[in-house]
Amino acid sequence: MKNLGLTLAAFVFLLACNTEKKHTDDTDQEPQEVKAPKQLISIPEAKNGYDNYTNKRVKLIEASEDPSEDGSKFIASRFGEYDLETVKNYIAYVEQEAKASGVKVETLRFYFSTYPDKKEDAQHREIKHPRQNTFFILPTMKVDSINLGFYIKRLSNGKKEALLIRDYPGILGKGLGQTTTTQKSFASMLPIFKKNAFQDDDESLILNDSHMQPPPEQGSDFN
Repeated sequence: MKNLGLTLAAFVFLLACNTEKKHTDDTDQEPQEVKAPKQLISIPEAKNGYDNYTNKRVKLIEASEDPSEDGSKFIASRFGEYDLETVKNYIAYVEQEAKASGVKVETLRFYFSTYPDKKEDAQHREIKHPRQNTFFILPTMKVDSINLGFYIKRLSNGKKEALLIRDYPGILGKGLGQTTTTQKSFASMLPIFKKNAFQDDDESLILNDSHMQPPPEQGSDFN
């Protein structure tokens, strides 16, 4: 009887634990309302910004560029886009690699850029829109209270280390280990990196190759 009592007590305890766990799991699965980001702007504000860029930047870009090979007028890019799953996967991947390296992603930094005037890049991949303006996304980590872009170094012991983009050989005319935290913009100095342009043990977290939209203009939402 004593053993039976202990068995029943154990069964009741396990049942209670499972019931509590199920209740917790069900609670965790309830959708939570997502609050609107403070950075949202109104549609008229977006239209105004779009038109300002058209008048103050697009005309200058197009005036400074030679015609295309077929003689047609050079048309400046107006937007780039990724499908939602690519963005979700990119954020998850960046967070995964940062965690494996013992750092925290602070921000995603968007750099303006321009594709080279070539038909293919150094890895012999097609450049769909030579000379077109574009952007790339670089994750940052905090160093001495400053957010700085980083990449991942795979070490010989299997671990990973986060190193600063500005310390990558050849970027700022410096070698590794010569980091400075002076606040300065290096947007014009940063090239677009491709993973196979790095050494075998280096891993770029820079996202590019979005679907850029030069013409046709009817592809835009604002004109």
